[in-house]
Amino acid sequence: MRNSFLAALLAVCLMAATPVAHAFNYRFLRTSVFNQLTPADIEIGTRATREALDSGTDGEWTNPATGATGTIRILGTVDIGSRQGCRRTRLDVTARGRSGGGEFTLCKTPSGAWNFHNPPR
Repeated sequence: MRNSFLAALLAVCLMAATPVAHAFNYRFLRTSVFNQLTPADIEIGTRATREALDSGTDGEWTNPATGATGTIRILGTVDIGSRQGCRRTRLDVTARGRSGGGEFTLCKTPSGAWNFHNPPR
């Protein structure tokens, strides 16, 4: 559940940059830490996540108004097929006493947006 939560968190955070994210189903988020984030938390977290992914360096964010925090750890850069420069990441978020996190691989699209890599099943 935690991995699903954070995958959805980042997908929602990146939603402004990628229309594909609108196709996902986020109903399970009602019971996750994501539900505790404010729009300002999401904006701050989105900006920090994009900066970390673009630069390939770890990042952190905090919203002093709400106390929400997050960390973005870049675990490595990998090529997956024709997709070069994908980032293996560890994302963690804490808001209103709840925490969630997980490891994910994200790849940059030609438009500059970051999307989750979903290996074929």
